[in-house]
Amino acid sequence: MWFAYMDETGNTGRNLTDSNQPIHLVLTMAVEESKVRALHEHIRDTAREYCAGDCSEDDFEFHGKELFAAEGYFDGRSPQERIAIYDAVLAGIEIAEAEIVIRGVSKPDLERRYAKPFHPHDIALMFTIESVERLAREREYRFLLVADEAKEIEDAALRDLANYQEIGTSWGWKTEQIERIVDTIHFVPSHRNPAIQLTDCATFVAARMRKIQSGLVSDDRSAEAIRELWEKRIEPFVWANSIWHPPPRP
Repeated sequence: MWFAYMDETGNTGRNLTDSNQPIHLVLTMAVEESKVRALHEHIRDTAREYCAGDCSEDDFEFHGKELFAAEGYFDGRSPQERIAIYDAVLAGIEIAEAEIVIRGVSKPDLERRYAKPFHPHDIALMFTIESVERLAREREYRFLLVADEAKEIEDAALRDLANYQEIGTSWGWKTEQIERIVDTIHFVPSHRNPAIQLTDCATFVAARMRKIQSGLVSDDRSAEAIRELWEKRIEPFVWANSIWHPPPRP
């Protein structure tokens, strides 16, 4: 059995015109069950090493945006400290010999294409489930999906996966019968699950990297740090990485 830890970024609900969040992205980290304990211990050890004064707090967690922006428990940390923490957290991907799946959808293109588009999360999740299913077939795995709590999308996500397991994915150029993803999506609070914390940090870096490449954010020193983290800690383990850009309306 393998675990697929999932997190999302860029969720602006039905607002598809937010220029700062043009992509709704879901990143999944696939980990074989025998590696989960070591992965969790690595994240806990990283917390004890870099955040000894805070990691015993009940709500402490590594959160990608807070770590990048020096917010929350990382307020007052220097850029060098935060980069070192980020690097240590993301090293868990290699330790777990994980595989990374990144899927998403362009929201502006979605709005231009459809008069009444599906929610971007529904689309990104469907593509994610298809990719995880293909990975499972290629590697002959079975997957259990674990995701960060997100009350506004949980019911729809659970409904959609159940439908895909029963009748396959509903549309697209190549629909998939979902056979190797077992049970349902298990939503967990991120501060209770170290693997989800790592997935959150990887999701932030992956999304930020796309913004740098597209020119949405400045290519400055912080961008250089993000690029190094991406190239060193995430990119070598990526199995799939694509964003759907719906074509213009006929």
